Amino acid sequence: MKRMFITALSLMLLAAAALPAAAHEFLVVPQFWQTYTAGQSLPISTHSAHVFMKSEELENPANVRVSYRDQTIPLAADTAFKTYTGEVVLSGGSAALLHGHRLGEVWSKTPKGVVKGDRSTLKGVVWSRKYEKFCKTLLPVDGNTKGWDTVVGDALEIVPLTNPLTLRPGDVLKVRILHNGTPVAPETVTATYDGFTDIPNAYAFVTEPYGEGEAAIKISAPGLWMVRVQYIVDEKGSNYDQHAMRAVLMFPVR
Repeated sequence: MKRMFITALSLMLLAAAALPAAAHEFLVVPQFWQTYTAGQSLPISTHSAHVFMKSEELENPANVRVSYRDQTIPLAADTAFKTYTGEVVLSGGSAALLHGHRLGEVWSKTPKGVVKGDRSTLKGVVWSRKYEKFCKTLLPVDGNTKGWDTVVGDALEIVPLTNPLTLRPGDVLKVRILHNGTPVAPETVTATYDGFTDIPNAYAFVTEPYGEGEAAIKISAPGLWMVRVQYIVDEKGSNYDQHAMRAVLMFPVR
């Protein structure tokens, strides 16, 4: 049994390493507290990371948006930690939903790798894509989890089908992936938690969606979790040929 477990874990890590080449995920990371209460001033930060959750670069500030209850959160650059930081005062009556959006940027594959820019500024472009990123972070407030299944309407969105704010290690989270409100099935759905590993682009859980864009994720440890998905569509823009979207769902597990 022990040998089977080790083999399964090895295959999981190999599968993660074999995923399409990695790019930074855009995360809205809250201060990880045991409890969240109405009236608390909660520090948050945006991370752009390959190692979760350690930010590796500052995004273009013009393209970063974070909001809470439809109010934009002012952000300040922390160059030492390569994050943008802010604070929100938590409201009661429901779960808190922090919403992040990294607006679309065009990146292209060239003989020198994937770099920012398009055919107007780069040579030998194989393809150009607009990369756009979304993040929803859910937190219980005063133990209240109402609104855990809220659909915000992002171009790519992970919608939980089971309440992520009541999960414990050993439980299974079910989610549905939506593209412009319609269920879609990307090749993989990945998940991990803060502190799982310092290996870039490695995940604690990897699965394939089924049915109407559904996926099931096994929660294996306490901590701040993220579920991540990427979906690429052919889309002709003025300077790109495809639209690559990434969505993240974050939540604490006790």
